[in-house]
Amino acid sequence: MVTVLSVLTGITVLLDLDKQHTVSAVTVADTIAWTPLSLQIPALCFFVLVLGTGPVSTDLVSGAARTTWLTVNGRAVAYGAKCGVGFTVGAGTAAASALLGAVSCAASLAMAGAPQPNWTEVLAPAARFVVWMGCWALLCLAAVALLGSRIVPVLLLVLWPLLGERITGALLGYIPGLDGVNSWLPFAAGRAMLTDVSAYSADEKPFAQALVGSHLSTPVAATVFCLYTAAITAAGWWAYCRRDAKAR
Repeated sequence: MVTVLSVLTGITVLLDLDKQHTVSAVTVADTIAWTPLSLQIPALCFFVLVLGTGPVSTDLVSGAARTTWLTVNGRAVAYGAKCGVGFTVGAGTAAASALLGAVSCAASLAMAGAPQPNWTEVLAPAARFVVWMGCWALLCLAAVALLGSRIVPVLLLVLWPLLGERITGALLGYIPGLDGVNSWLPFAAGRAMLTDVSAYSADEKPFAQALVGSHLSTPVAATVFCLYTAAITAAGWWAYCRRDAKAR
């Protein structure tokens, strides 16, 4: 399914051809990242969400965690291993998706007789997308460890970026001294990490800025999102090491 959607996503770049029958590297980068501007979070997240929440929820809810802890000699080791595998799977899936999307874009443009964008300018956004997805997998693991449930973490991870964070940011804006704090919320920073608003034209920049919802520069946003991921992953480690598994 991911392969099919990656290829189809690459074809959609033809919808963004301008009057000169060209497409910018910025547009291609957004296409490869599954248009995070319109979805608030990349669509690939919904597939990685299943892979990311499964290892911890299966252990804790089914009671298999005790066997895991005995096998690897400790809860901390088990959690670290799950994080390593989760990050690798998330980043690897994103890398494969980005590569397939880029090939699909290039082939679609070639068949349409349109010139290719500057692909070197796509490398940095694609790399940020890969890191973003690796962080997302860690957030999935940590959320399950913290909440100890199968369903609640999934609902939180879907609804918070899409609705909860926007509403929270708007409400915080009414508090004196907290103007602009919405730019520093986790997924606002994450969207700014994925989408370099400064690369847009003057006409497109206001609309892109409104959709991203953060005024942070891309490097700062990437740092903030990674720090949030590290903090939440550490909190998940603390909870995982103290939470008991259900009996079989």
